Amino acid sequence: MRHIVSSLAICALSALPAAAQFATLPSPSSPMVFSPAQCGALQEIQGAVATRSAAEIERIGAAMEANQNADPADVARISGLSLPTVTTIGRLSQQEGMVFSLTFGSMLRHYHPDLLTKVLRERGPLGQVPDVTNNPFGMALLDGLMTSAQEAYLSQCG
Repeated sequence: MRHIVSSLAICALSALPAAAQFATLPSPSSPMVFSPAQCGALQEIQGAVATRSAAEIERIGAAMEANQNADPADVARISGLSLPTVTTIGRLSQQEGMVFSLTFGSMLRHYHPDLLTKVLRERGPLGQVPDVTNNPFGMALLDGLMTSAQEAYLSQCG
């Protein structure tokens, strides 16, 4: 199984393929589409993000980062997510991973905005996500992408 690591929020619940980097933005010509399995995974993740503290999400993320090559069953145990959700996430293409990350980012923005800002600031220098927190244009772009992903998620999976 590919490395399981979040591209937008490496310290968060959603574990995505390492290849899903921020630079791989969804193409404006291709709509954000979620399969039924992806909808189920995102719904489970949303429930977890809504009910867990930011500190717990960070703790889970740190454990997942330390176990990047773990078996899906181990990732499920570490994250508290179901095996079908972990398996679905592990099968995401690079493009799907980016859309998943943006959707997850929109969840963090809603439930734990300080954690989203922290992730952007910490991961930016590592080249994993850009730190756009002090760039109004960059934040507007990221916010718009997360809003688009959130709207696609809500319309398709709601």
